[in-house]
Amino acid sequence: MEKVIFKTIVRLRRLAFFRVADRTLMMLMPLAVVGSIFQFLWQSVFSPTSLISNIFYFDKWLPDHLFNAAWYSCQGVTSVIFGTFGLFTAYFSAQYTARLYQKDAQMAGVSGMLALLLCAYRFRDTRDFQLSFNWRFLNINSFLFALLIGFGTGLIFRFLGVEYHHRHTESAQQIKQRAFDSFRPMLATWVIGLIVGILTSLVHVRVVATNFYQFFQSQGQNNLNLGVFIPLLLLALLLNWLGIGQPLASLTDSATNVANLNYALTHGSSWNVPNPYVGNSLYQSYGRFGGSGLTLVLLIGILIFIKKSSIVRVARWSFIPTLFGSNQGAFLGIPIMLNPLFLFPYVVLPVMNMLLAASMIAIHLVPASAYNVLSGTPGPLVAFIATNGTWQALVFSMLLFALDILLYLPIIKMSKDVQDEIDLLNDEEAVYKHVK
Repeated sequence: MEKVIFKTIVRLRRLAFFRVADRTLMMLMPLAVVGSIFQFLWQSVFSPTSLISNIFYFDKWLPDHLFNAAWYSCQGVTSVIFGTFGLFTAYFSAQYTARLYQKDAQMAGVSGMLALLLCAYRFRDTRDFQLSFNWRFLNINSFLFALLIGFGTGLIFRFLGVEYHHRHTESAQQIKQRAFDSFRPMLATWVIGLIVGILTSLVHVRVVATNFYQFFQSQGQNNLNLGVFIPLLLLALLLNWLGIGQPLASLTDSATNVANLNYALTHGSSWNVPNPYVGNSLYQSYGRFGGSGLTLVLLIGILIFIKKSSIVRVARWSFIPTLFGSNQGAFLGIPIMLNPLFLFPYVVLPVMNMLLAASMIAIHLVPASAYNVLSGTPGPLVAFIATNGTWQALVFSMLLFALDILLYLPIIKMSKDVQDEIDLLNDEEAVYKHVK
């Protein structure tokens, strides 16, 4: 069975789309890691509501102007990186697709970026000739959309562009010829992007998408019915793995059930709260552990059981941000996103944790999570703090954390073998093309 899974995953990873996705994610990895570091600093260090800020009493001894400057700087870098992430995704996706078919990769990359901008442009909201974009289509939560735009651009260059082999140096005449050769595929790309952008404005696709996300948000806020919350969470995790992150962000927005919090504050305990199975609280306490898909669990498993590999370096660089809940660096850098091998544990293990936690609450071995938790609280400690420091919640979280590592272990080992096989095939292909 393991050999069948291994061969199937390798076969999938060799498909053109997944090869382009892998290369795009590799190039974007440093950007994602840096963005997650600044997101960690913004939300978990220099935020007045963060755990680290309150532990070290930054508001007592650190001058306000320095604290605010650090907060605004980190927030700015995070917003710029993750807010424009789609542009870089479209560029590298188009570039690697064109290069795969020996077309002009640089011109394809530029075309992909412009096509994405045309798709995101607000044609009906322009006033005084000011540029207006739907930034939701350009940020990291729309990764799949940008990746497909870039991939489609590369395919247009495949069929309409001329064969091109990159050179280290080019004469002015050669550059001019490249421009003329790229004119037809670039024009076709931009026309298609323009049509898509206008159609999304006319048929209110953006309104439909907004309502879709708001539905997830309304269901996530204090949902008391696990039978409703868990299917939506499974769907949101699947979409997030695909590169559509907004549903998960909307569904799992931090929320505390008011009735539970009032009861806990009145009685000094969360053991007998009126609504013990709030979906969002169970997810935040036991289903995240460092980010969606239990990213911290995966990183620890990689650092323990894999000695030499490129993903080990990514795991080290992104460990601290992930520990405090900023997991984008690991999510894109390992990569987990669009990696078929990680799909099942990424989607299923968080739900398994929630169901086990609900079972423990039902038999009164663990209290429900009712108290507010400061931002940046390490994943394994969320339940401990959300239950006002009950040791039962801490012990159960640690046991659950260890179980998750053991369940991730076979996937981690296989992922290294798959990556080694893919690297070997890529090296053989590169040698073949060089000789040819």
